[in-house]
Parts: sequence; C-alpha cells; structure tokens
Amino acid sequence: MADTASDLLRKCLAARRAGDDFPTVWQTVLKGHPLVVGVPFQRIENDQPLLEIRLITGQRLILDDTGYRIS
Repeated sequence: MADTASDLLRKCLAARRAGDDFPTVWQTVLKGHPLVVGVPFQRIENDQPLLEIRLITGQRLILDDTGYRIS
C-alpha cells in the first residue's frame, strides 16, 4: 500500500525527532517520494518564513519554526 500524506508527515516528524535537519530529510525521505511534486520553496506566512513542499494529493507539507505539518 502506498504512503498517505499522513504517513509522509509521520516519517518527517520521526526524522526531526532523530535530529535530522531539513536537507537530510529532503534527501532521505522526501526527494523522489511518489507523493512529492517538485522541489521545496520558501514563502512567508504571518510574517514567518516557511518551507512548502507540494504533494500530488493537492496538500502541502509545511516546515516552519514549530515543525512539520500538512496543510
């Protein structure tokens, strides 16, 4: 069975808890994952920078100063 966006989020959260920074998570979890569309890009939301990774499901995986989340 293929990963869902929630599964992908859990993998990212586990990697962060293990001490992996974003470049490591990108290389080991996200890059090449079938749900990930394109490359991450930075944007500002509520005056805070964040990284956004688009998913094939239409959802977005967001990394901000509080951690990873699905939007």
